Amino acid sequence: MATTAFHSLPLEQRIRRSYSNLEKMRKVNGGYVASLYAGDDGAGDAYNVYWIRDILYASYANEYVGCFDKLIQSYRLALEIFKRYHRIIIDASIIKPDIHSQRGLFMPARVHPTTFNSLTDEWGHHQLDVFGLFMYKMGDLIKKGFGFEFSREDYTLVAHIRDYIFNMGFESDYGMWEEGPEEHSSSFGAVLGGLMMWFDQGFYNYKYPRNVELGVHVPVSERMIAEGYKSLGRLLPRESDSRPYDLAQMSLIWPYNIVDLETKRMILDQIETHLVRPYGVIRNPHDKYIGKGTQHADGDPAQWPLGLAWLAICYVKFAEHGIDFDAARNTIHFSWEERVAYFNKATQYFAALERVMTPDVGFVPEMYVDGEPGHNTPLAWAQSFHIIAGQSILNLASAHPHHFKLPDELKVGTLHAPTDQEIRDKSPCSE
Repeated sequence: MATTAFHSLPLEQRIRRSYSNLEKMRKVNGGYVASLYAGDDGAGDAYNVYWIRDILYASYANEYVGCFDKLIQSYRLALEIFKRYHRIIIDASIIKPDIHSQRGLFMPARVHPTTFNSLTDEWGHHQLDVFGLFMYKMGDLIKKGFGFEFSREDYTLVAHIRDYIFNMGFESDYGMWEEGPEEHSSSFGAVLGGLMMWFDQGFYNYKYPRNVELGVHVPVSERMIAEGYKSLGRLLPRESDSRPYDLAQMSLIWPYNIVDLETKRMILDQIETHLVRPYGVIRNPHDKYIGKGTQHADGDPAQWPLGLAWLAICYVKFAEHGIDFDAARNTIHFSWEERVAYFNKATQYFAALERVMTPDVGFVPEMYVDGEPGHNTPLAWAQSFHIIAGQSILNLASAHPHHFKLPDELKVGTLHAPTDQEIRDKSPCSE
């Protein structure tokens, strides 16, 4: 039976198709391989393995389509992987390993999908944002009423993770892109977001209908929070000493919402001004990674469609919440006109994302190089971000139809796969 082309489907069906694509990368134990590429052709490293970060972000989409059971299963799997390395977590929380010379003493970021064995020590496993994301979302799930899914043993492990990330201080790591070691504001913000979720001072209470105190299970001290803010403030608005801005900094806006509105706007302005391209967002101005199996022409680094999805999410969250905060934690209310402008910008980036998804089935590639997608197509967490962005936009348009109006091309599809010239002409960076 012939399959209807992705671009000609209505938005609701495109989201379902995208979710079906994401399910192709989900394993029975609840994890997601980073992509379906097995490396059989020898062109690159196999990506059909587990990156813990990828699992956590890939499973995020389940919440937006109402599949909380799958989301919980993925976070229980992450707990099992952490338990496999519990001794390393405990040891490193007591005596800090040397990031420059000691391999095998950090929690691995990439593991085998069934044995959970570390696959290599040849690159930097010490990535603090993984732990921040896990603590943040696990706390979020508990506050949403899923605390019964977690045991005293689980809370003990989370306490040791808290000690692990704090014993490292807010210091150098390999960051979201496995490069470094260097201090990264995206890593500091992730850790701070995770700690703040468990810190019983109401920072994230606006998100929940009732207050659930997490500190009774895993206390977080004011000293940890103060150190986090001091360290993050020392780097911002830069991502690191070597990078004035980076795609990874969008995590400070979503999911963590850990920086004030002025800083959010500064981060978005830097990314939109310097990193947005027709096929995606380059990760940073000096990015050299293009994936094996692609040929890099002289000029721009690889373009990541993931970044277009992330921009859409950031802007739709502005429109959805209608409030933010300044540096003194005073509430800032957005007018309906501002919210509509944010929503419209979200739809523009979402449309740009869909133009570069594969026209037949709707895969989100990891990257484009010279206008061609790399072999990690689809990329699990990029596929998840498409679902999150699309469902968020659809929900807002349904909840407030007089204010948030879907463009016709999003409602009914573009009816054809866009040409390369159309992608370039309709790119947000060309407007």
